[in-house]
Amino acid sequence: MSLMRLRIRSACQSLRLRQLCTSTSKSDTTHHFLISTFNRDTFLQHLFSIPIIHQTLSLGSKPTSLLTPTLRLFHPKDLNISQYLNPFFLLHPNGYPHSSHTPILTYNPSTQQTLTLPLDPHSLTPDTDTTTLSVDTHFGFDPLTKTHKVLRLKWTVAIPEPYPRVTQMVCTVLTLGCSSNGSWRKVKINPELPFHSVKYMSVGKSVCINGVIHWLPQYGNSIVAFDLKDEEFRLIPRPHDYKAQNFILPLNRLIELGGCLALVADKYKYGNRDDDPILQLWILKDYHNHVWVKEEFYVPFYWGDWELFPIGTVPSGEIILKALNYTRGVMFYDMEGQDFKVVDITGLPEWVYSRCSGINTTVSVYEG
Repeated sequence: MSLMRLRIRSACQSLRLRQLCTSTSKSDTTHHFLISTFNRDTFLQHLFSIPIIHQTLSLGSKPTSLLTPTLRLFHPKDLNISQYLNPFFLLHPNGYPHSSHTPILTYNPSTQQTLTLPLDPHSLTPDTDTTTLSVDTHFGFDPLTKTHKVLRLKWTVAIPEPYPRVTQMVCTVLTLGCSSNGSWRKVKINPELPFHSVKYMSVGKSVCINGVIHWLPQYGNSIVAFDLKDEEFRLIPRPHDYKAQNFILPLNRLIELGGCLALVADKYKYGNRDDDPILQLWILKDYHNHVWVKEEFYVPFYWGDWELFPIGTVPSGEIILKALNYTRGVMFYDMEGQDFKVVDITGLPEWVYSRCSGINTTVSVYEG
């Protein structure tokens, strides 16, 4: 296994993120990566598990094959795998029209059991008066009721399309593990919400923290939040110095950092690709008062080869990063030691490393 340790400097030496957001996970709990790979010959997605060795911040050498979903895909991004919400991942099609007729699965990596959820009838019913623009799917867990919920948002426009365009949004929820399991319910949308429904469309994956699903919308200066308890939407203002147009990658992501909502993005110090790239991290320290704390750290390698985006955290506090142009490994950023560690992923089937297949997505960390 190839390891490379790179020292970095912090722009905020006085800030210690572990003091802001300390993970409550037990140190003796075993954690794994769930790795998703796409076979370009069979058009199937394959899931593998590999253990994380916390003492050395490294990966095990023998990945375990977990699951090959029987969904015929045409692109690696056609299958979306949610954040891990103990004990499930949610496997669902990415975008319309796949999302209408392709099953949604829950997957327990510890037991390797899958459950096929019923299709949303609101997406299946033909409507000659409207056409569907997009469908988003989100997964959440409500710790108060101890139930998992699937949230779907569907956007439609009338036929013939009026001018100016009027977009309608339909919101449905499926509750798992209760008497209503198997029944999708329409959720009433408050017409007084201070933004247009089209701005709900997500960019990247959502993250559920403390019973609230969060995602970055395509437009606006806020984060959309859906409370699973009262099933209502609200907005969380982004950090005042967050300017989406200043960042290079479209993969800016929300992550959970020790129970806190965190926003990660990248930029160049002076807006020039010849400058040292900076990875910026905002932590929502005070959720109710919308108080963000920012940390910046410099990435000490050429940005053209290492375009990083976050994929999660490990219980000991390190941020897990993946590079667009380095598909066969992951990177850990140690917030306390302020350094990077690059770890290659080995032991996968030969076809993964052939024909430029690479590792499509390193999805999440899970216990088990």
